[in-house]
Amino acid sequence: KIVKPKMDALTIAEARLAKAMSELAAAQAELNAVLAEVAELDAALAKAQAAMKTLQDSAAAMQRQMDAANRLLTGLSGENTRWTEDSKNFALRRKRLVGDVGCVCAFVVYCGPFNSEFRDKLYTLFLQETQKRQVPGHTKVEQVSFLVDQGTVGEWALEGLPSDELSIQNAIMVTRSSRYPLMVDPQGQANRWIKSREKHRISGNQAMCITTLTSKNLKDQIEFTMGEGLCLIIENVENEVDPMLDPVMDKAIIKKGKNMYINVSDQNMDYKEKFQMYMTSRLPNPHFSPELSAKLTVIDFTVTLKGLEQQLLGRLISMEQKSLE
Repeated sequence: KIVKPKMDALTIAEARLAKAMSELAAAQAELNAVLAEVAELDAALAKAQAAMKTLQDSAAAMQRQMDAANRLLTGLSGENTRWTEDSKNFALRRKRLVGDVGCVCAFVVYCGPFNSEFRDKLYTLFLQETQKRQVPGHTKVEQVSFLVDQGTVGEWALEGLPSDELSIQNAIMVTRSSRYPLMVDPQGQANRWIKSREKHRISGNQAMCITTLTSKNLKDQIEFTMGEGLCLIIENVENEVDPMLDPVMDKAIIKKGKNMYINVSDQNMDYKEKFQMYMTSRLPNPHFSPELSAKLTVIDFTVTLKGLEQQLLGRLISMEQKSLE
């Protein structure tokens, strides 16, 4: 009478509990599904917010660039006239480049043996000739500024080249001519500059070979310097040059595969493009044959009174005010 009703009540309570637990499990599963969906939506939201932040940053950067471009365009709007004028001038300069290059090339090839006065006269004749033949060109072309920049002239000065205009013209002929130079150098300025220049250009103990035409080892020295691509300086050249050097002066290069040779005294000697030959003469007024003048670029390095004045002025200013010099 006491236990049986309680057992029945327990059975009923357990049934209700089982039903409630099943409902709880179903609700829990539904909650988990919703939470998973929320997590996916949160991830999508974070991704969208990151994309939005990237787009905002990109838009801000683009706006800054656009503002800068607008400021630049506004600031340069006044340059349009000058640029148009410069464009026309550039087209004109390009058209006149033919005559300018012709005059400057003629100067480098033909004016080397003469002093400053005759060079100016010859160059004036070249300019008049281009105008006479109606070749497009400027009425006046500065050879130095046309062929080299100030940086190169500064390097030459550091290498010991005098600062006068004649010496700079001579240096242009030495470096720009396709033929090897023969320098009339009574004062030895060209010799000192060439030695300093080659010493800076090629590092090492065997940067250059200094010899004379009367040297017993001349042939061996030519073979060594040509094969190694070094510098050969032949000093104290008189009015004549040893015929053995003719193939070298003519650059009579023989190509066999990848190698290059020059036949000197019936012997094929290796030749490298870096090889450079300089000749200097101490004679103040040498008499070179026309054939020799055609094979070499004869350059007169004789110091004139005007050149000495310019050199002395450069020395003085470099001592007093280095930056001005």
